[in-house]
Amino acid sequence: MKDAVLSIIAIGIVILMLFCNKKVRIFSIIKSQFQVYRNDSTKRISLWDILCFVIMPIVLGAIIVFGFESSIDEKLAGVLTTVFAFIFTVLFGFAAILVGKLNSDNKLEKQVVNETFVSIMTCNILSLCSAIFSIIVIVIKNNYVIAVLSLFIYCFSFMIVMLLLLISKRTYVIYINQKNC
Repeated sequence: MKDAVLSIIAIGIVILMLFCNKKVRIFSIIKSQFQVYRNDSTKRISLWDILCFVIMPIVLGAIIVFGFESSIDEKLAGVLTTVFAFIFTVLFGFAAILVGKLNSDNKLEKQVVNETFVSIMTCNILSLCSAIFSIIVIVIKNNYVIAVLSLFIYCFSFMIVMLLLLISKRTYVIYINQKNC
């Protein structure tokens, strides 16, 4: 019981830090990510994209944790911490390189670069949160808390995979566009 209460307090503090401090408020990045899901022809957010990038990862995470009763154990949490840290590091470096492409005169290329940058930042936030949750799984011994954190880790993992595929495709578009110039 003590672990559960302390976990809730710790998660509450992290949420306050991430969403209430003006200098690190991540709402703008999340809002920008939803704009990436906008359909260019209709100028509306694509329901299909929301399903694929948000809803389906949540459903898959719930199926794994509650349907298959497969929470993340300490060994897997250790591996995932390393994987998420690696993803964060690589994408952060890639984002730094991509910033140089924001000065393009080509409107389409500039939009693709901007949306790719936003997706990289979203992926970095998800990776960082997943790494933190994985560390908490190693430390905590409460099965309920581990199940909830496992749900978040699985959901974020599927979201990260989808965003990595989106980033890869957009990087390819930037490359092809640059090659044809």
